[in-house]
Amino acid sequence: MNHEDFLDLARVTCLTNLPPDATPPGDAIVELLAKLLCAAAAGQGALELSKLRLTQQDLAAVRSHPHLFALEHGLVLLPRYAGHAARVRSFFETRLDQASATFDAALVEPAINSVLPHQVIPDASGAVIFDNAHQRLAIAALLDVPVGVLTGGPGTGKTATAAALLAVRKRLQPDLLPEQILVTAPTGKAACRIGESILNAIEHLQNLSPEETAFLKQIRSRTLHKALEWGPIPPERGGPFRRNANRPLEARLVLVDEASMVDLSLMRALVSALPENASLLLLGDSDQLESVEVGGILAELVQRGRRALLPDDTATRIARRLGLSPETVSEHYRSGLPADKGPDSGAAPATEAPGARGPLPGLVFGLQFSRRAMKARWVLDLAALVRPGTQATFEQIQRCFETHSGKLRWHHDATNQLRSQVLHAKWTEWSDAARSWARFSPATPEALTREALEMLSRFQLLCSTNAQVDRANAEGIRLLTPERALKTGNLPHGCPVIIQSNSHALGLTNGDVGIAIGETHGSAAAMAVFPSAEGAPRFIPLAQLPDYKPAFGLTIHKSQGSEWGHIAIELPRQAEAALLTKNLLYTAITRSSGRIDLSGSEDALRQIAAPA
Repeated sequence: MNHEDFLDLARVTCLTNLPPDATPPGDAIVELLAKLLCAAAAGQGALELSKLRLTQQDLAAVRSHPHLFALEHGLVLLPRYAGHAARVRSFFETRLDQASATFDAALVEPAINSVLPHQVIPDASGAVIFDNAHQRLAIAALLDVPVGVLTGGPGTGKTATAAALLAVRKRLQPDLLPEQILVTAPTGKAACRIGESILNAIEHLQNLSPEETAFLKQIRSRTLHKALEWGPIPPERGGPFRRNANRPLEARLVLVDEASMVDLSLMRALVSALPENASLLLLGDSDQLESVEVGGILAELVQRGRRALLPDDTATRIARRLGLSPETVSEHYRSGLPADKGPDSGAAPATEAPGARGPLPGLVFGLQFSRRAMKARWVLDLAALVRPGTQATFEQIQRCFETHSGKLRWHHDATNQLRSQVLHAKWTEWSDAARSWARFSPATPEALTREALEMLSRFQLLCSTNAQVDRANAEGIRLLTPERALKTGNLPHGCPVIIQSNSHALGLTNGDVGIAIGETHGSAAAMAVFPSAEGAPRFIPLAQLPDYKPAFGLTIHKSQGSEWGHIAIELPRQAEAALLTKNLLYTAITRSSGRIDLSGSEDALRQIAAPA
């Protein structure tokens, strides 16, 4: 939709929502509503009043139309999003006030020391490169709170810490059942990842009993939509969830991974369906891009949490559980939290900033040390330089590429170098591998899981714009299509596909990625296979899929919740300056666990590095 389309939509909205005897809104109000609707379509839930250049007369008109606008803390937003945000904030504030200790510190300390003993790993020079003190602190703090947030950068062990917390809680509550633990994520792929992470964490936890190991292995992850039991009409089209305040979730602990991707309406549905006696724990990196829908709230919660000192009684309670002094606990707490954000972070940076609200002491705990530093130091070094709130220079970013030239490559030519040196080779490798998948069928899903789905985690091109994605998909499909071209619109065998909308019937969510499968190489695909959080892959006829498209390229927004061994990143052109943010590049970089190829001009990197 273009600006004129949003103007037309705003005019219709104004007329259909006009209260009896109310004065029809003027052109300035229609224009403002069009901007809000446009922002909402792009995933932005609010606009700053200071940047809108409204006159006092315009502002008075905005206040006189509460059915169209909501004003709060220097922001203007659509009333329905204001309502969602108010409900979510009220939930966290109320639950946080209810926090009280459930477990005896004399039992918690030996349990944590047994399952996750303190570990410090130095490098060759003796400098500490890993210390799990923050993880142990988070477990002691979040073990039995009604609500909490665990945040940290890539590889800091958020899900591993959550797995250790679950093991400790099982030891302290022997009657706790796997089905009473609800592990969720916003997308199918993210749900698969956290399920796999919990299983992988079992190998690194210490002294687990057979019962505790079986408990962790039996926990199942699912999407938030599936957990809340969405109906035939998707929630984004007004359909209700079957789980709500009148029929709450059946869980004692709800854990949400990749919480930065959860939009306001979905978060409201979740908190409304949470039982009174259940705990909610959010995991996520608040420096990533927010939800592709409107108004993720994790960044706000993290900022409100980091602005507060740890209350004395909370520090004392945690200290007793770890055998430390309250002063040491407070020091670990402060060092684990993310830094305050600058104006380009996407989060409210200070109490006087638009959208800022009061601190929430004891809500948020952070992780700093990353095990990935021992395997892919270069990824973390580059991510740290573009992390929102940092003041790194272009020269420092350039030097990072030079220092790690074997693993980090910067292609100054924004398109040709990347395509000739990286993409063609990777997509040819994919095409060659796809030839062998033809002998597999739904009768042998385990083979397809090993051979084909494993390829999805090796390499991915991440794009800033949909135009870049479309170009990448056209090139990738060309390599899969023999000289006798397929009919227009048919996907070739072996083509990766991404789901574009939710499907209640199939249990697919926006962002799920699979592979289109046909009879043989060069044939048209007839079905697609998707990984499943439950284990066995799912084969679904293409004709039954909701909206989908090829996935040789993904937008950076769509990549959230995923990880690949090798990624290529296409930055936008200088003309698309609004996209050149630290959040964008940080999110893309942190999708890699190994190699990165970055394509973009020097001007683009300088703009990202420049302070706002």
